[in-house]
Amino acid sequence: GSKGYDAIHYSATRLPSKPPSQMTIGEIFAWIRATPGQHHAIGRYQIIPSTLAYLVGVEGIKSTAVFTPQLQKQLAFRLMVDGGYHDFASGRMTRGQFQDRLAKIWAGLPLSNGRSAYHGTAGNRATITRANFDAAMASIYGR
Repeated sequence: GSKGYDAIHYSATRLPSKPPSQMTIGEIFAWIRATPGQHHAIGRYQIIPSTLAYLVGVEGIKSTAVFTPQLQKQLAFRLMVDGGYHDFASGRMTRGQFQDRLAKIWAGLPLSNGRSAYHGTAGNRATITRANFDAAMASIYGR
């Protein structure tokens, strides 16, 4: 969406005091704790709290690190790696298999059946068609 790196789940009613890209990881977790009962997907890649906790741990990110665009990209790339990026890049995984794995990470991406893996959960749905997803992947990766 238009908020990019400062996006917060559209249904959140209690927003943080500053844009996410200016918050530290510790401030994000404090906001999450202070606002129970709402969705907390945050940043350009709409990372949910449990995934953020995993990423911070596995990447060794300190609570004082700012959730900058660069850090958000680093965390998103880690999710892509977890989804099989290296196998896809080396040809050990097909584009369709990689797309399905990414669709299980990001609810807005469609599975091969065209629906989100999380369709209906917290308002999730595929926000692009599988044909558009496939065309974008082909344009980026050339295969």
